Amino acid sequence: IIGFNDTILVISALFISYYLRLGFFYWPETNLLINIWISPIIALPIFYSFGLYRSVVRYIGLKSLFSIVQAVTLYAVIWGLIDYMVVQVDGTPRSVILINWMLALIIIGGSRLLARSLFENSILNFNKKNKVIIYGAGSSGRQLSQALQSSTEYKHVAYIDDDNAKDGAYMGNI
Repeated sequence: IIGFNDTILVISALFISYYLRLGFFYWPETNLLINIWISPIIALPIFYSFGLYRSVVRYIGLKSLFSIVQAVTLYAVIWGLIDYMVVQVDGTPRSVILINWMLALIIIGGSRLLARSLFENSILNFNKKNKVIIYGAGSSGRQLSQALQSSTEYKHVAYIDDDNAKDGAYMGNI
């Protein structure tokens, strides 16, 4: 399901990139159109090799977002190189590659974060979780927090610690 979603999003990002750059809806010529339609063939193996389909969307964290940035960047560079070196369509603006990269980051990363928030919040979670505050932001507190993330009964919402250096810090998105 996520691969099909990414296919639609990658193709949409390319069409929107041309629209944003040119200022009007652009239906590309045959060579460029083929390059747009094969963009998922470039993107999906890259996304798979970076582990975007192995991670559970519900538990996406900062490391997964960094993997998304790396995978989308590699995809955008390879697609841009193929567009300019192999297809060589005249009149294709170079800025489309940069716009495509930015849009793909926003769309692919945003779809993962949206899915995470849907799973995390009460839209798909029918049972209300009891909110938990953990006293101690050390290694034991972080281990307890990780254990509570898979709990269906409790939701970790904050840490309390007497160390002033940890005041206002985020630990595991909490």
